[in-house]
Amino acid sequence: MTDVLCVVPQYTYGSLKDIGPKCPNIGIATVAAYLEQNGYKVQILDAFALELTHEQVKDKIRAIKPSSVLIGSSTATHRNAMKILENTKAIDKSIITIYGGPHVTNSPQTAITKDFVDYLVINEGEVTALELLDFLNGRNSLKKEDIKGICYMEEGKMKFTKKRPFIMNLDILPMPAYHLLPMDAYRAYGWLDVGRRFTTIMTSRGCPFKCSFCVSSKNNDNFWRQRSAAKVFEEIKLLYDKYNIRHLYFQDDEFCVNHKRVIELCNMIVDSKMDLYWECLTRVNHVDEELISNMARAGCKSILYGVEVGYEDGFKKIQKPITLEMVEKAVRMTQKHKIMVKATFVMGFPWESEKELRQTIKFAKKLDADLTFFNTLTPYAGADIYNEMKMNNLILSEDDFEHHGTHSNTLIKTNYLSSKEIEYWVGRAYLSMYLRPKYLLRKLSQMRNFNELKSNVKGGFELLSLAMKKFAQSLD
Repeated sequence: MTDVLCVVPQYTYGSLKDIGPKCPNIGIATVAAYLEQNGYKVQILDAFALELTHEQVKDKIRAIKPSSVLIGSSTATHRNAMKILENTKAIDKSIITIYGGPHVTNSPQTAITKDFVDYLVINEGEVTALELLDFLNGRNSLKKEDIKGICYMEEGKMKFTKKRPFIMNLDILPMPAYHLLPMDAYRAYGWLDVGRRFTTIMTSRGCPFKCSFCVSSKNNDNFWRQRSAAKVFEEIKLLYDKYNIRHLYFQDDEFCVNHKRVIELCNMIVDSKMDLYWECLTRVNHVDEELISNMARAGCKSILYGVEVGYEDGFKKIQKPITLEMVEKAVRMTQKHKIMVKATFVMGFPWESEKELRQTIKFAKKLDADLTFFNTLTPYAGADIYNEMKMNNLILSEDDFEHHGTHSNTLIKTNYLSSKEIEYWVGRAYLSMYLRPKYLLRKLSQMRNFNELKSNVKGGFELLSLAMKKFAQSLD
């Protein structure tokens, strides 16, 4: 008998099958581990990784017969999450449905008002989910309204309980329940997918910064909380020894906040003589020579920098305290240590016209990162930019949830550009970036074996397909 079935809903990368990664949901895996630790019989159904249809998910739920179904979702998977919960109640109305994750934390009204959703878990899920399940199963003496961090319907109205404090010492949490995940199903980003066993890992929560287009810092009250280097290494060793993982993606919003912690972790990896590739995300103003050299020594193969814009006053407008000079310095330093640089830019901020987009493309070409991504702005509820765009009627559709993904259809316009014009400039940016002979020759010269050549060729074709798709959408 399964007490709790945790479901990861399907996510569609569009045509990016050879670019987009397939990563485990570490959040749901940590909740599952915490529930297991406290006596519940738990299963995880990763419908995304296993590429299951809704009918197949229904069949799994029928076969498992859980007492409760717990689902975690982002905005991009919200519609699929809701379909799974609706199907769950169609199978058996007595199954308790619990929905958590960033989407319902910021937009609870899109879920709890449906009669097939019993409870929402707002913000961090481990302690809240346990207390809620204990209440439902008669394991505690709490009243429903005393359980912090939940939302439910009462007499036709949304009822929120008090906010739950964040877990400040993340080391008290158990390792994610990797044993419940389909570890063979995950894969790296296309360009670094060279056949090594892959998974993701989270070593911190939150972000201490306040970029106007991001909700991570708001959802975490601007707290950045870290796990100790020793605890992180313990998890890496588990993945390395038990699951034969040789490629890790540190999925933290900001991996390099604490240089001492990162260097300590790098030293542990080096001393262990692990044959490990790993990647991370950080900011250009959070790296220096000592840090980068230690990361390279420990197997870091790729760093993603969120650059966002290619003009100085844009950084001020998005509340990101960096400069173009800082960006160039960080990229050159990283490349010097033979770490692949991935740079991301965002197009479609409210104030942007053709002039700003040209500046962004020009700077991206000057920067000449190893991989460059041009993403259309997606305003998420709770972010400052969302409030600004909603007030100025720049959001075309708020409930087109499946297109709240990095490479999906454009859901916004700017004060000067239509959605079609933004699509055009994104497509143009990709083509002008990747069809340069200089870039193509450099990439070919960097290929060390057939697997790298194959993954880069496949990824390149997918990027070109994306660019052409954007052009086609701009002409519709």
